[in-house]
Amino acid sequence: MNSPYSRRRVLSMGAAGTLAALGWTGASAAAGDGPRPRARRAYIGGFTIGEYGLPGLPGIGIATVGADGRLELTGWRRGIENPSFLTLSPDRRVLYAVSQLPGGATGAVHAYRIDAGRLTPLGRPRSSHGAAPVHLAVHPAGRFLLTANYDSGHLAVHALDASGEIGEAVQVVRHRGKGPHPVEQRGPHPHMIAFDPAGGRVLVPDKGDDHIHVYDFDARTGRLTLAHRTPVGRRTGPRHLVFHPSGRLAYVTNELGHSVTALTYDQATGRLRPVSHASVAPLGLDPRNAPSALHLTRDAGLLVTTDRGLDTVETFRVGGAGRTLTLLESQPVTAKAPGTRWPRDIALDPSDRFVYAANQAGQSVSQFRLDPSSGRLRPLGPPLEVASPSCVLLL
Repeated sequence: MNSPYSRRRVLSMGAAGTLAALGWTGASAAAGDGPRPRARRAYIGGFTIGEYGLPGLPGIGIATVGADGRLELTGWRRGIENPSFLTLSPDRRVLYAVSQLPGGATGAVHAYRIDAGRLTPLGRPRSSHGAAPVHLAVHPAGRFLLTANYDSGHLAVHALDASGEIGEAVQVVRHRGKGPHPVEQRGPHPHMIAFDPAGGRVLVPDKGDDHIHVYDFDARTGRLTLAHRTPVGRRTGPRHLVFHPSGRLAYVTNELGHSVTALTYDQATGRLRPVSHASVAPLGLDPRNAPSALHLTRDAGLLVTTDRGLDTVETFRVGGAGRTLTLLESQPVTAKAPGTRWPRDIALDPSDRFVYAANQAGQSVSQFRLDPSSGRLRPLGPPLEVASPSCVLLL
């Protein structure tokens, strides 16, 4: 989940230099200026109790996004512990955050009303009904909030009222199973919740059992019914998933398999079928790395992901009618200090011109300009210094 100084420490220390030797430092083609986006806001989640001996952030960071794409911190929403993942309501008026408590304790979920950039608590926090909540998602109709608890293997479904306030849980589901990895797969580890484009199903990649769990979702009651479990591959550790705009394809990062898998999705039955795998590591580089988050550009021409261990952002060309991925570039992230950087999450600007990587152990958020035609990344300048960031959310 989030242990940069365990099995990958040595690899990460020399990754950037190895990439440079292989020509993967991302000597990026210059992108045209194009239309400048209007100034917007961003929110930064992370760890208030700094992990691995690192400083912690004060709460949820509030930032502006300049016309040049650069982030500037303007304040903090304090009073929440370890807000490691953030998401928005469908109308973008409410921000939801997990609170990942240490020591195996049951976590919590929080709601905040967004008032001119400020975050005002909405109702009271609710139990996540599991240990180490790492992801949450709101149903497209805005009536239910779903949370994935990594350590305990639980999914929780909470009702939301008309204002977006979180109510009681209507269902708690526990995954069961494990995989062959002796450390990372001792039990179930659901890592993400994704609604399909129609909102009728929920897909949950489980790093612990090498499957994507597909649930039928009752939009009236909020209840989940297991429909299918799709094996991604032995010892792959599926982590994060995104749908193709067509709704007929999906892509998942494999934390233990060092790859991204393309899958077909049958909209009638909800069945998934892996059709191709693409390595995140450039040819010749030690592949013991850990891909994390991923996003598609709006035209689905590029897929962008982060990789821990290598401490890079990757771009892939999407081809073959969406079924194939070709690695274009592996760009090292920048950080305040040398050493492990551990880019845990990325955000892709709606204009498809800017990419942000939250470097949890690098105490920074790296900022890049993306050329949509070539897929090349160019650093915008020095990283934004932030203690233990793990999520960037653009409003």
